[in-house]
Amino acid sequence: MPSRVADDLATTEAQQQHMADLAAERAVLGAMMMNPRACDDVVEVVTELDMFLPIHNDIFTAILGQWSAEEPTSPIAVARVLDEGKQLERCGGLPYLTKLTEDVLRNPGSPVFYARIVKDWSRRRKAHESLLRGAYHTRDLSRPVDAVVDAAQRDLADAASGLTLADGVERVSEFSDDEMAYLERVAAGDVPHGITTGLGQLDKLLGGFLPGQLIIPAGRPGMGKSTAGLGFAVAAARRGLPVLVNTLEMSKRELWWRLLSRVGEINLNAFTTGRLTEDDLTRAREAKKIVDGWPLHLDDQSRTIEAIRASARRFHQRQGALAIWFVDYLQRIRSSAKFDRRDLEVGSWAREFKTLGGELGAAVVVPSQLNREAEKRSDKRPQLSDMRDSGEIEQEADVVILLHRDDYYDSECERAGEADYIIAKHRNGPMDTVTVAAQLHFARFTDWTNEEDDYR
Repeated sequence: MPSRVADDLATTEAQQQHMADLAAERAVLGAMMMNPRACDDVVEVVTELDMFLPIHNDIFTAILGQWSAEEPTSPIAVARVLDEGKQLERCGGLPYLTKLTEDVLRNPGSPVFYARIVKDWSRRRKAHESLLRGAYHTRDLSRPVDAVVDAAQRDLADAASGLTLADGVERVSEFSDDEMAYLERVAAGDVPHGITTGLGQLDKLLGGFLPGQLIIPAGRPGMGKSTAGLGFAVAAARRGLPVLVNTLEMSKRELWWRLLSRVGEINLNAFTTGRLTEDDLTRAREAKKIVDGWPLHLDDQSRTIEAIRASARRFHQRQGALAIWFVDYLQRIRSSAKFDRRDLEVGSWAREFKTLGGELGAAVVVPSQLNREAEKRSDKRPQLSDMRDSGEIEQEADVVILLHRDDYYDSECERAGEADYIIAKHRNGPMDTVTVAAQLHFARFTDWTNEEDDYR
């Protein structure tokens, strides 16, 4: 390690007694370089801005870049990134990076434990800085004392909660002019609506899906809830919006078949039985060209809530945006946490999807199963109370769509080929029922006009 860097570190060590825990920062960085999986958990606790030492900030950023690109995070790989940015010498070179990992080997511990220590010190520094700013502004007699006190309280509240100043409370009059101008643009048709559902009548009712919304398509097994959710994802992807699909029930191959069936109008059964005709293969090739042009991404490896959450974060970091996040489906998720009751466990996942969707600016679509209660009723139509492990799912959801098909129970019924999207909860608008065509042999639901399925 260059002597200048060593001297700077020694000086900082002496100064940091009441400002940071550099040992915890080193432990976090060392763990991230030793095992990329540690990054999944660490990034949910700290950011590079929480590091006290500037060189730790640079090293954290380099590791994160490697991890986001799914590249190695070893000291050698991180050193290469720092060298390309002409930061390696300032950060102590490869010897310092190697020492970080060696320290972890000598004193192993939970990366999250040390990350929380780093976060705690970061919040303490922000609180300290807020107090200093408040003390400075008390000497500014041009500001009313109430304004000085309010600013100090806001700064302290932000430091305590981890929020930025931009997230603070605002008086209505401070933003109402901008909001009124926005409404005028909406009325003039200059503002795009929410993300299309791919179904015209459903769009008219819901106004499309909005960033941060949690949408729950729910139904009995085989009713088509996964098909409905995939349809929402496809509708966004075919319009060039980035989409992530985490599938826990089907493999990538099975999802791929559904996409080809949907777009190429190939009977889904032909894929599962292997009885593909030459015409089917021709249609599949044409469908492939269309689907390949969509920003649609599939993940069939992430199965725990922690892995699924990390998958979405990585996607957002790589792509810079996430429009629709489709997780299929709620009751298939696993977790390392222990809960006394199943409904509390599933409810906690719904809460996490809602929170992370808001953070990433994504509409989150997570199908859920219904229990058997509807099948005991004469008309078989589902109700909101039929949601399995409902509780907090119902509470957290912005939109709940209950799927119902009469031909699910009677293939010879008058409404064969029809499906009802029963809007049982709609936080921002009315509840109603939208009837669509059930073309499950093509792995899709469509409007009766069929306009949305003209992929070409």
